[in-house]
Amino acid sequence: MTRFCLLSGVVSALIVGNLSCGPSTTVTQTPRVPARSINGPGIVQGRVFIQNPPPALPPLKNEPCCEGAPATVPDESMVLNDNGTLANVVVFIEGGPKADGSDLDKLVLDQIYCRYVPHVIGVVVGQTLNIRSSDPIVHNVHFKSAFTGDSNYWMKSAGESVDVVFKMPEFIKTGCDVHPWMSAYICVLDTPLFSITGSEGRFSISGIPEGKYKLVAWHERFGKLEQPLEIKNDTPIWIDFTFTPPNRR
Repeated sequence: MTRFCLLSGVVSALIVGNLSCGPSTTVTQTPRVPARSINGPGIVQGRVFIQNPPPALPPLKNEPCCEGAPATVPDESMVLNDNGTLANVVVFIEGGPKADGSDLDKLVLDQIYCRYVPHVIGVVVGQTLNIRSSDPIVHNVHFKSAFTGDSNYWMKSAGESVDVVFKMPEFIKTGCDVHPWMSAYICVLDTPLFSITGSEGRFSISGIPEGKYKLVAWHERFGKLEQPLEIKNDTPIWIDFTFTPPNRR
């Protein structure tokens, strides 16, 4: 039977400041190690809850798009699960060795029926992200990096794509000027030790080396929560986070 060590019951926080900010934009030259070399016995699992959640967001009008597209698409900037948890929360380890993700498999951010899939994607610094379009219409992938400035990639037909590589950690909001309701977040991280919550609000991170860290949970609307984490052995640790939206204490 799997045995869990309860490090903390629930972490809650009031969300303040600029909620779309990622890590610091200060550029530092830090030696990096191959992402695949970062490994250890540690496992951390948990769920991300939201206290007194705001009303669910209405769907977004998805017109004009292409033939076969639905008339509306969900607003994925806040996805509330039936069990009181949040989807699209990035949970990651902070304080470990900084990774070079160039040895990791290429990831894909697609555009399908005028919707980014997935809405939130995590990539490691140096890892290749293929941004593509499956739609037979014009899209442009437009984002602004705090380090490299404005990027704008036009795709005029299905199957067109571009490979991008990010050199510093940051959370980047991506849009389409042709279809302004489209949005996604590219979460560029220093570590391959991360997880993104889904329909059950769960996360699971394995392969953590022994040591002391911060476990960070980030959501595009509600900001960031942190929790101390110490890995001593292979006993799985369970941690829950709880976001408290502003003005809903």
